Parts: sequence; structure tokens; C-alpha cells
Amino acid sequence: MLIVAADPNKFMSGYSEMFEEAFLENLRRRHGTKRMRAAHVYNEYIADKLHTHMNSTQWETLGSFVQYLGRTGKCVVDETEKGWHLQYIDRDPRAIARQEELEKKKKAELDHEERNRAFIEKQLKIASRQEEAETEQRPTKLQRADNGDKGGKPDNERQEHDRKRSKRKAVDAIMEEEERRKKEQSRRMEEESKRQRKENWIATGIVVKVVNKKVGDGRYYKSKGVVKDVEDKYCATVELLESGDVLKLDQDDLETVIPKPGRKVKIVNGIGRGSIAKLLDISMEDFCARIRIDSGFRRGEILDRVEYEDISRLAED
Repeated sequence: MLIVAADPNKFMSGYSEMFEEAFLENLRRRHGTKRMRAAHVYNEYIADKLHTHMNSTQWETLGSFVQYLGRTGKCVVDETEKGWHLQYIDRDPRAIARQEELEKKKKAELDHEERNRAFIEKQLKIASRQEEAETEQRPTKLQRADNGDKGGKPDNERQEHDRKRSKRKAVDAIMEEEERRKKEQSRRMEEESKRQRKENWIATGIVVKVVNKKVGDGRYYKSKGVVKDVEDKYCATVELLESGDVLKLDQDDLETVIPKPGRKVKIVNGIGRGSIAKLLDISMEDFCARIRIDSGFRRGEILDRVEYEDISRLAED
């Protein structure tokens, strides 16, 4: 008590750092970058009997702590009639790299759609010019007007014009329907992917790679191993392939392993999560793969542009 009384600010600062670190770790592990009610996250945190109490920190209320997280750029925060909300900002280099990959992939998809649209429009113009040339070369029969004059405008010319206009409308309708179908399919796939996507991805029976240089003082860096067991969704027991050493590691210390095309993989996140699939092809430019699902109710379905982090080599293959 005498030590605390001699320098209370020092001890309060220490408890504040402990509280902040543990609170953010709980937020990151349980909810990732999802927007959450601050009170809900706080109740999860204090459920741990060994948690640091807020009354030992520099923050008097949860609201003041949440505002601090917003000011320091650690979370996106906002206040509604239901109280404070916060969203964790993941500044991990790997998370930032994944976000950049996603943006690059979206841009590539948009560019592809634009090129496809330009090609269709070009083909329509070519077809239209060909029809016009054929119309000009086709002989027309002179039609006598009702009033007896011989110089009336041929009806077949007007009919040809109406026919071409109707054809163009039909082509436009087909293109609109195709665009609508693609958007609807993309929307359904995105919704299903969100439903099956979880924060935890580690699973037994897959090959993983150690990416934390601190593990074993760097001795195990980039070593590959097989996940033998998973505890609390995030902690993996990994048996290394070369040394045979067995390590207990957090999933953040690991990454998926992508084999050569033709090998078996396990879908660890997103659509088909938990299913076995065959790797058909990989794209080194946008870090995506093309796979065919070989198990479950989606058996036989082919998925394009699956992110590397959503699949991993199967140990049994």
C-alpha cells in the first residue's frame, strides 16, 4: 500500500495498459472487425475472473474508455440511442495485405465486366452495319399508293426499320436479364459466404505454416506441420513435418498452405467450409484459386476465385 501511495499514477497507468490490452484482445479474438455494442464486449471481458477492473484504471466509465479508443485510432466508435458501439481496426500487416488483395480483385472483376460490355456493344454495331448493307443491296418492289400516285414510300422499307428496332430491343432485354441474373447470383454467393465465414479457421487434418518469427526464437519460422488438435477454436496442436516437434500455437501464428493443382485441400472458411475439394488451378496475380468441391451437399460444384486463406492442403493427400 505504501508503494502504491508513493506513486499512484504509475500503478494506474500500468493497470490501464493491462485493461486496454486485454479488452482489445477479447474484441479482436471474438468479433474481429465486426461492429459491436461496447457493453456487450465489456460483459464478455469481465466474465473472466482474472480480468483487470476498470476502477483500477484511468477511465471512470465505459463510455470514456470507448471514446479514448476512438481518439487513438484503435477502434471506430459511435454512439446511438442503444449506447456506444465500437469496431476493431485491424492494423496487422497480413490483414492490410488481405484487404489490398480484395480491392485489387474487385477492380479486376470490374475491368473484366467493362471489357465484356465493350465487346458486346462492338459486336452489335458490326451486326447492325451488316444488316444495313444487306438492306441497301436487297431489291425492293415499288408499291402503288392508295391515291394512285406512283412515287409512294415502299412499305417494306418501313417494315425493315421496325424489324431492326425490335431486334435491338430484344438484344437489350437479353443483356439486361443476363446482367440481372449475374448480380443476383453474385449477391446470393456473397450472402452465403458471409454466413459461413468465421473468425476461427484452424481445423484438424490440414497442413499449415508457422509465420511468427518469435516461435522457438525463430527456429520454427516457415516450418510446415499438420494440425492434430484444436482447442477453444483458436489454439492448434501442430506436429512439424521435418523435426516431428509438437507445438501449441495460436492460429494467428499460422497460415494456410497451398499445394500444386490436382492435390486435395480443405475449405477452412467461406462457402463450403469444412468440405474437401480438389485444387484445379491457382492465380498468382490475385492470390486466388479455382477448386471443385468433392464432399458434402455441394459435391461437384466448382468455385472460382477462392482466396488462398480460405483453403489449405490436406495432410492425408
